[in-house]
Parts: sequence; C-alpha cells; structure tokens
Amino acid sequence: MDFSITLIIIFTYLVIVTIIGLVSSRLIKSSKGFFLADRSIGWLALTATITATTVGGSATIVAGGRIYAQGLPALWYDIGGGLGLIILGIFLANKVRKSGLITLPDITGSFFDDKVRFCSAILIIITEIAWVSLLIQASGLILSVVVNFDYTIILFIITIVYILYTILGGQYAVIYTDFIQFFIMIIGICFIAAPLLLLEALPNFDKLSSISVAFPFSSEIGILTAGSIFFMMFMPHIVGPDIYSKLLSAKDEKTAKKGAIFSGIFKLIFALGIALIALSALILYPDLSNPYIAIPTAVFNLSPIFSGLILASFISVMVSSADSCLLSAGTILSVDIFKKESINISRLGILFIGFLAFLLAIFLGDILKTLQLAYTVFTAGLTLPIIFGFYKNKTHVTSKGALLSLIFGGSASIIVLYFSSFGDYAVLVGIIFSLIPLLVFREVKR
Repeated sequence: MDFSITLIIIFTYLVIVTIIGLVSSRLIKSSKGFFLADRSIGWLALTATITATTVGGSATIVAGGRIYAQGLPALWYDIGGGLGLIILGIFLANKVRKSGLITLPDITGSFFDDKVRFCSAILIIITEIAWVSLLIQASGLILSVVVNFDYTIILFIITIVYILYTILGGQYAVIYTDFIQFFIMIIGICFIAAPLLLLEALPNFDKLSSISVAFPFSSEIGILTAGSIFFMMFMPHIVGPDIYSKLLSAKDEKTAKKGAIFSGIFKLIFALGIALIALSALILYPDLSNPYIAIPTAVFNLSPIFSGLILASFISVMVSSADSCLLSAGTILSVDIFKKESINISRLGILFIGFLAFLLAIFLGDILKTLQLAYTVFTAGLTLPIIFGFYKNKTHVTSKGALLSLIFGGSASIIVLYFSSFGDYAVLVGIIFSLIPLLVFREVKR
C-alpha cells in the first residue's frame, strides 16, 4: 500500500487548519472577538462547532476501544454525552446565553461569591488540562499507525499544532475550522468509514460473541458501571466550559437552544457510526493488544485515499475539541484568575496549558485513565452546584453549600478513583458527596 498518499492527505489537512487560524486572526478587533467571536454565531455554525467540540477523543478512540474490548454497552460513553446536550438545549442553553457573561466561572460567580468562582476556575483549568491531554493521546494513537516516529515526538508535534492555531485565531478560528471539520467528520466517519468497514466485516458478523452485541448491559459492563459511565459523560455535556463558550458566542438565546439540541442529535448519530466501525474492527482485527488502536488500524488498512480522508476526519475530531478546550482554559485564566479581558494573557495561558497537557499525556500514558481523571473530577465537583445555581430561587442553595459541594464532590471522586477498589463507581460516589452540602446548606425562608 502507498502510505505516502495517506500522509499527504493528513499533512495537507493540518496545513489548511493552520492557514485558517492565520486568516481568522484578521477578524479579531477586540477581546470579545477573540473570546466569543463577537457573539455573532448563527444556529448552523453553532451546531457544527458544538458537535465538533464534543465528538472528541472520548467519543471516538476511547468509546471505540471500549466497544472493541467490552461490547456495545460501552456506547453509554457517547449516549450520555448526546442526551446531555439535548437536555442542555431544552432547559439551560437559553439561560446560559441570556447571562451575557464570558466564561463558566463567570456564570458561577453570578450565582455565588468570589470564592466559589475562583475555586470553580481552578477546577475547570485542571480538568481542561486533562481533556487536552486526552485529545493529544487520541491523536497520537491515530498517527502511530500511520508514521513510524517516536510516540513522544508525535505527541509533541500534535501539541504544537493545537496550540499554534488556537493562539492565532481565537474563537473565530475555532468556529470556522469546526464548521469545516463538522462536515469532514460526517463524511469521513459516518458515510465512508462505517459503510466500507461494515461491508467488509458483514459476512462474519454472526461470529461476534453475545457479550459484544449485548445491550444495554452485559457481564462486562453491568448496570452500576454503565450508570457511572453514563453520568460521567452526561453531566459535563449539561455543564461544560468549552460548550458554554460556544453558547455564549451565539447571536441570541433561541440560537443557543437550537444549536445545543441539534448537536446532541448529531452526537448520537456519530455514536452509531463509531459503534459500527468498532464492531467491524473486532471482526477484521480480533487480536489487537491495544483496543484503542482498533479504529485507526481498521481505517488504515483501507485504500490509501480512503484511509487518508478518514484518518484526517478523525484528526479533525481531535483538533476541533482540543482548540475549544485550550481557548476555554486560556479565557478562564485571563477573565477569572487574573480578572482582565486580555488576549495576551489568554494566549500565554493557552501555551502554558498546552504544555502541561503534553506532560500529562506522557506521564499518564493510558488514555482511559486520562478520560476518567478529567470527566470524573469535573462531573463530581462542579456540575451539580451550577445546575442548582441556575434554579437558585427554587433550590435556595448558598455559596457555602456550593463551595463545599465542589470540594467534597471533587475530593471524594479522586479518593475513590485512585485509592479504592471501587474506581469504576467514582463518579456516582462523587455526585452523592457533592449533593449533600447543596441540600444541607440552604437559605432559610421565613
């Protein structure tokens, strides 16, 4: 097979992305332009950018790898996220846009005091580092089946690409590239990869084990594990810093609501495509030692042109998620930590966070552990206080309750995840510990 064609297609895609970043930089006239694209985004672009952002490493490489290893119940990784976006659109997206603020901690501060805002900003930045690290690893796994480079070098090159074009173009670059990448993702994953691999594997589909095709639960993923996976992915799609930055960039509340709901529907469509690719890979390449290279391996063994287009679409998935996470974290550093709407501070933050994410990718190594760290701590620590804050007139939650909820939920999830034999249920335990202070410390109405 002529691998050079595949490499040329992928390289061309990365060059185009960088050029878009350079061109988009000319549109930036103010900090609002860099952070929120001047709040000018319509529903179609908003749908595309939210979908492209949320269909990242967790929804493709991790979900596909877990389906390959544990069967269809691993679809809860994607189903949870898709349903979370739809719930966000129905109940909260208009409230987010109506706030007219800049970041998720900014919104948190409007509900509670500065201590809660600051602590939420710190927690979000930590989880953003883990999310970007996850995406660096996912891109590395894809490229590792294409190029025979040292894995650390691959991760470093990917990190530089992520940082460069996010710094250059801000939210305009992110949204414009996401709009393009949305269609690349649909064509490459849903209309090329899934049908081609399914046709190739279909004659042997009856050889799949009952565990692989069982749904919604199996002996590999029981109801409690599935529930933990679901909530780990569901809650951060209702409350998410990178998603909220998109909603705050929408031109109005109706646009925000529409964009969130449609992106949830598209995310569920992508989930079906990833499931078909993963099951096909299990039939075609049943003995892979690393399940997370199942999808890249299956795609790479198609014709060079198809493999180049499809792998570029997978890289686009990672780029579109990483740029949003980096921009969100850089914005939070500027607005919520340093209390200045400064493009330069945000750009320095993007550089710093990207470098830390690269180091974390090398240190953790295991992409599933990175995902669990990012989503578990964020879900358990921050989602419930913010949801309670949106309905403060009914929940009567206090700043003290929110702060303790953030601390108890995040701490409990880390302890269970790393220092117990119940790590698979860390999210569920963390959510319970997060809920208790919200119920105990409430305003007393007289």
